[in-house]
Amino acid sequence: MCSDFKILAAKYKLRRKTHEERSVSFNEAEVLKEQGWTELVAKKTKVRLQKKKEVGPAFEDKIWAMFYDLGFRCLNRDEHLVIKWGEGEGDHKQVDVVAVGDDAIFVVECKAASKISTTTSFKAVIDGIELHKEGIIKSLRQIYGDKKVKFILATDNYRVGTEDTKRMEEKKIFHLNENAYRYFQGLIKSYKSCVNYQFHGLMFKNELISGQRVRIPALKGKMGGFEYYMLSMEPETLLKMGFVLHRTKVNDSMAPTYQRLLSAKRLPKITEFIKAGGYFPNSLIVNFDTTGSSKMKIQFAPASHTSYDSNSKIGMLSIPNAYGIAYIIDGQHRLYGYADADPYKYTNTIPVVAFINMESREQLQIFMDINENQKAVSKNLRLDLEEDINWDSKQIDSRLKALRSSIIKALSADSASVLSNKISVGEDTSDLNFTPFDNGLLQSSLLPRASKQTYTRDTDVCMYNTQNLDHDKAMIECKKRVANFIRECYNYVHGELDEKLFKEFIMCNRGTYAFVALIGSINKHLVTKGAIEQFTSLEKRMDAMHPYLDIFVNYLSNLPAVDENELRFIRGQQAERTWLCRFQNSIHKIDPEYNPDGLETWLKTQDAGLQQKAKEFTEKIFIILKANVLNRLQELYENSWEDNVNDIKKSCLTRLIQLHGDDDDFDLQTLEWTDAIDLSDLKSIIEKNWTATKAEDSSFVPFKKDYAIKVNDVFGTKAEKLAWINDLIKFKKMVDDPKGNKLSPQQVDELEFIYSSLSPA
Repeated sequence: MCSDFKILAAKYKLRRKTHEERSVSFNEAEVLKEQGWTELVAKKTKVRLQKKKEVGPAFEDKIWAMFYDLGFRCLNRDEHLVIKWGEGEGDHKQVDVVAVGDDAIFVVECKAASKISTTTSFKAVIDGIELHKEGIIKSLRQIYGDKKVKFILATDNYRVGTEDTKRMEEKKIFHLNENAYRYFQGLIKSYKSCVNYQFHGLMFKNELISGQRVRIPALKGKMGGFEYYMLSMEPETLLKMGFVLHRTKVNDSMAPTYQRLLSAKRLPKITEFIKAGGYFPNSLIVNFDTTGSSKMKIQFAPASHTSYDSNSKIGMLSIPNAYGIAYIIDGQHRLYGYADADPYKYTNTIPVVAFINMESREQLQIFMDINENQKAVSKNLRLDLEEDINWDSKQIDSRLKALRSSIIKALSADSASVLSNKISVGEDTSDLNFTPFDNGLLQSSLLPRASKQTYTRDTDVCMYNTQNLDHDKAMIECKKRVANFIRECYNYVHGELDEKLFKEFIMCNRGTYAFVALIGSINKHLVTKGAIEQFTSLEKRMDAMHPYLDIFVNYLSNLPAVDENELRFIRGQQAERTWLCRFQNSIHKIDPEYNPDGLETWLKTQDAGLQQKAKEFTEKIFIILKANVLNRLQELYENSWEDNVNDIKKSCLTRLIQLHGDDDDFDLQTLEWTDAIDLSDLKSIIEKNWTATKAEDSSFVPFKKDYAIKVNDVFGTKAEKLAWINDLIKFKKMVDDPKGNKLSPQQVDELEFIYSSLSPA
C-alpha cells in the first residue's frame, strides 16, 4: 500500500494511459518490437516504445484511477498486493484494488473481457469473495482501525445474469458494471471534492454510520395529506445522511428516480458565496426513508406541554445516523455547496422540511412542481420521467408518452440488442439521445395517435391493442412487441450493413429518428396490404420485413453522391424529415406500392424546376418591392426622404465598403447606397412608415395600403398583415442555400401570390 502523494500522482498518470511505455536501448527495442511494441520516439541512446495494455491490467488501472479521482490517497502501489485472510501458511489473497479512506475501505475484484460476454457465470468469483471476506476485513482493520469495509466486483464487457446479481445483493457485494462506472465518472465531474458523500451513500445505503442517533428539535405539521417536520441541522450531518436519486440505471432499484447531476460550474460559486458569509433562508426538502430495519425508524417525542394554538406540534426528532436515508428532493446545490465550506458545514445550521417514507412518485411530483419555473429539466430527463409520471394517467395521450419512454428504456437495457447501453437515459449519457427515439416512435405508427380522451389514428395498424380496457396489460404487451420488433430490425441491418455505414447513418441521432419511423412505415404498409396481421408474431413480421430492409441496406451500401452530400450536410428543422424521406424513397423507387404518408409531397419539393421557379419569383419580388418602397418614401418625404432612413443608409454604405473596399478602382462616390439594400432593410422601412401620411393629404397612407397582403387566415394586426415579408425573407434564404431546405409547392404558390399582389395592374 502507498500513501505518498507524489508517488500516487505518478502512478495515476501512468495508470490513466491506455498504453504501457518503456525507454530501452536500440538492441532491446528490436526484440520488443517483435513482441508487439511500437516506436514512439528515438533519441541518441534510447528508444521510447509503447504497447497497448492487456484487457485485464488496463481495466484494473481504470478502476484504480477512478478511486484516485474519488479522492482516495491510500491505494495499492501495484498489482502484487497480497492480503492474509486466514491462519494457514497459504491463506493469502491477491487483491486487484484496495482504496483506504477516512471512513471506509474498498476492496475490488476486477474482471474484464475484450468482447461482450453474456454466458459467463460469476458464482465462483462471488463465493471466493465471501470465503475471504472476514479474514481480509480483520487484516485491514488491524492496520487501519475499525473502518467500514466494502467489497466490490467490477466488470467490463460482461452481461451479469440475475442469479449472480441476486447473490451479490445477498452478500452485500457492490457490482460496479459499465453503467456504474459511467455514473461515478459523472459524479466526479459534477461533484468534484464532495463526491464521496454520494459515493458512500450508494455503497453503504441504509447502513449505520454510528449507533448514536441524531436528536434535533422539530416542528411537526401536516400538509397535502402528508405529515412533515420542520427542523434545522448542520450541513455535515445531512451530507452524510443525504442521497440524491439521480435518474440513472445504477439507481433503478430505487425507482422512480428523478434528479439531475449537479452543475459543476454552479457548485464552486455557491461554496464561495457561503464562505463569504452568504446563506440561503429557504428550506431544503428531503424525504427520510425508514422502511428498513427497526434501527432505521424515526421517532418523534412531543414536548411535555400539550396545549397549542395550532395544529403543529413541537418536540424532539430522533433520526438514525445512517448513510443514504435522506433523499434530497430539492436543494442539492445548496447542500453540497457546504461540502468545501469549512468551518461553516459544521457551525451553520440549515432549514429543512422533512417528509417520512414518502413514495418515490410523490417525491418525483414535488421535484417536477418545484422545477417547473426554475432551471429547465433536460429533455432527456423529462422524457425518461414520462413513464413514471404518466403510466397510470387517465389521459390517453399521456399514457402513450409513458409507453414510448418505457419502450426506449427497454431497448437500451436489452443486452441482446445492438442498442444495449447506447441510449442516453436520464442522467446516463451515451452515444444516442433519448429524443430522436421518442420522435421516431411518435412518427412511426407502431403506436396509435391519440388526443386526451380518444385514439385518433393508426389504431388498425399499430402494435397497441386499443380494444383492451386493461390499460396496464395493454401497455406492457405493446412495450414488449414494439421493443422486440425495433431490436430485431436494428440487429438485422447491423448484420447486413458495413459497420462504418451503420454507425454513420443508423447509429446517429438523425439516423435514429429516420430509421425508427422508416420501419414503422414499412410495418404499416405490410399490415395495410394484408401481408401480415396487426398482432402477428415477431418471426413472421420479420420475415415480411427482410426484403424491404434488404432494399434499404443496398441503398446505403451504394449511396448516390447527391444523397450522401445532402444527408451529411443538411441542417435545421427539415433535416430529420429529409433523412426519413430519403430512406423511404429508397424503397419506394423499387416498390412503388410502398408510398408512405407525406413522401409524395416531399418528392415534389425536390423538383429542380419548382425550386428554379421559386428563385425567379424571389428575384422579381425583390426588384419590384425595392423600387416601390423607395418611390413611396420619395412621395411621402420628397427631398428629405433619405433622412427618414439614415440608419439603413449607413448600413448599406458599410456593406459597399466591405464588398468593394479592396478593389483598386473603388470609389464610394460613384456607387448608389441603395445598391446594397436588402429585404430586411425594406421590411424595416415598411414597419417604420406603416401609418405615415402626407402632410397635405391625411388619406394618403401608402405603406399600410400597399403592403398588407393576406397570406394567412388570421389578418387583423399589423404583424399579421406583414407576415408575408417574414415568409419572403425565409424563402429567399432557403432558395439561396443549395444545400439547405427546399421550398414546398405550397410555399412556391405563396411566392406567386405575393408577386401578383405587388405587381402593377
